[in-house]
Formats: sequence, C-alpha cells, structure tokens
Amino acid sequence: MITKDFTLPTEEELTVQEINISTPSLRAAAFHLGKTCEAQNNEYMLCRKEENDPRKCLAEGKEVTACSLNFFRKLKKACLEEFSQYANCLDKSSRDMEYRLCRNTQAIYDKCVLDNIGVERPDFGYFCEPKIVDSKRPKPPAPDPIEFPDTPLPLPDEPVRGEARYGTRRHWFQ
Repeated sequence: MITKDFTLPTEEELTVQEINISTPSLRAAAFHLGKTCEAQNNEYMLCRKEENDPRKCLAEGKEVTACSLNFFRKLKKACLEEFSQYANCLDKSSRDMEYRLCRNTQAIYDKCVLDNIGVERPDFGYFCEPKIVDSKRPKPPAPDPIEFPDTPLPLPDEPVRGEARYGTRRHWFQ
C-alpha cells in the first residue's frame, strides 16, 4: 500500500536501451563484464544500500547499463568469433552451463579479451573480496531513531531486597 505523497518515476526516466543477450552469452562474459563495470556496479549497489529507495538510484543504474552496453560493443568488434564459440560451448556442453567443460575455448576467449580490450580475467574469488568504495555522492543522513511513547520505565539496576521471609536457605552453613 502506498500513500498520495509517494511519487513514481516517469516513463522517460525509466527508459534505457536494454541489453538483449542470452543466458549463455551473459554467463560467458560475466567475469570480464564484472571487472570492466565494477566501479559503476559498486556505486549503484552502495546507493541502493544507503538510500533504501531504488528511485533515488536511477542515474547509477543507467550508468551500469551504459557500461555494459559499451563492453558488449567492444567485445563484438574485437572478439566476436571467440566469444560466440565460448558461449556456444557453455550452452551445449551441459545442462547447467558448467565452465569446467569449456576450458579450451575459455582460454582462447580470455586471451582475445586481454589482447584486444585489455581486460584480464579476474582470479577465483576476486568478487568475494571486501572492497572500499570511494563515492562522490554525499552520505545520506542517518535515520532518526524510532521512539515509542508508551515504553515502560526501565527496571532499577539493583532492586531493594529485604530479609528473607522464612529465614535463609543456607542454614546448614551457619
């Protein structure tokens, strides 16, 4: 449910050129694409995390899409044949597109991308490493703490205790 004050972005703000690419092709280009567009993607994800509102991060999302389109255009000009063979191998070698069955075509594709585009395939676990993002956006203000007006008073630190009603339980220690 939303209120009257909630504004949605216009159609023009949301319209960008889409990346029409198949799953095997996207899987084949994933590592190099992730490395090429890492700064834009990190900025977008940081914006989404800090703002808690995807409407405020439309510009960053458009930058990620533009970077991806630019990468695929370069890839098409420089390494179309190698990329197509690698994506085709991923598509037809197994039902879940395993990388291990296409290492030969992967090596040829990686060499082409390195030589022509200048992007080296990242090491295993590269995208799992913690990274510090230096953002140019101002940090959003911290949210105000939630106040509950009907909160009961806190308990005292040391309650006052009187003498035990029926004497001590440790009468055998005396």
